[in-house]
Amino acid sequence: MDRKKNYQISPIEMGISLVSLILGIGILTVPRGLANAVGTTDGWISILIAGIITMFAIYLYTRLQQNYPQKTYLQYIAEGKVGKWGAKLIGLIFIFYFLTLVSLQSRLLAMAVKMYLIDQTPSEVVVAIILLVITYAASKGVQGIVHIHLMFTPFIFFALFSVIIFNLGEADFGRLSPVMSEGIGPIIEGVLAPMFSFAGIILLFFFMSHMEVSTYRPLSLNLYMLIIILTFTFLTITTYAIFGLEMTKVITFPSIELAKEIELIGAFIERLESLFLTVYIMAIFTTMANILLIIHKVVYEQFIGTQKHRSSIPAIILFVIFLAAFIPDSITELESLGNFLAIFGVGLLIFLFIIGFLTVWLRNKRNNSSVEKSSQM
Repeated sequence: MDRKKNYQISPIEMGISLVSLILGIGILTVPRGLANAVGTTDGWISILIAGIITMFAIYLYTRLQQNYPQKTYLQYIAEGKVGKWGAKLIGLIFIFYFLTLVSLQSRLLAMAVKMYLIDQTPSEVVVAIILLVITYAASKGVQGIVHIHLMFTPFIFFALFSVIIFNLGEADFGRLSPVMSEGIGPIIEGVLAPMFSFAGIILLFFFMSHMEVSTYRPLSLNLYMLIIILTFTFLTITTYAIFGLEMTKVITFPSIELAKEIELIGAFIERLESLFLTVYIMAIFTTMANILLIIHKVVYEQFIGTQKHRSSIPAIILFVIFLAAFIPDSITELESLGNFLAIFGVGLLIFLFIIGFLTVWLRNKRNNSSVEKSSQM
């Protein structure tokens, strides 16, 4: 899939790609998800806790990646007869997770576009068009996707922080008090809501193989992760301060509604939701294209291998995504699917770390035994 096999991703490019991917996953739904999961205005604390856990996970994966430089996680696991079948099994899990995730994102995008931009256009048409476009983007490989991240991310941040800053004048931060009114329990329960987005660090399992070994440093990646955490925190706090907890629970897309609240130059400029939604489309476009590229890479590397049937694989994947996107019937079912993916994503990360470190330990032990036997001979 990659046009340049030896393309090297710099730490800055990797960090920006991580930021762009995670923002695209949860930019619309995190405030609402937290409001319903926590039940108080302490959801921003849940974001901080989830962020710390994710930063630790990034540290762990960076250490893990140092054991197989210039290889992806699956390429390392696939070494050996047993590992080959283990990698295929993990590959199937990856495909299920990412297919479900991109289906969910497709449907959310279609709902947002239909609600705020083109209400007469069928959702099926919107989903079909976006899937065709992201397939073309994914065909450009890792280098193309990374450059799209670099191009769109500044616009995404400008739009997000504009929405936050221009709403500060109307914000009532008293709505966020009292802090921890019901204790730590609800806050811990709400950690899964932002983990739906933060599980996007699985991107590292595929893209870090394109980085120079000397750049495998957790600190630089965690600095970018900190930017994501603070962005989600400020966005959630602003949402609560503008709409309050109960209103946030029922608003379908709180981030877009924040853009509707902006009035500039004495209300001469207002209803900026269309502009914000356009920027959101940039974010979700890069996210979905990234996920689709990973699906293609897993399918080709683990199950196809040769050029046979390669041209038909993207069409089959698109057809499956299109059908899966319309299985949920409502925003409530989509929210339930998001909760499932959050739990599944966290469980998948834990599983991948256990298998990864266990594989490294066993292979190092085997190699050390081989060296000892050779020295004795």
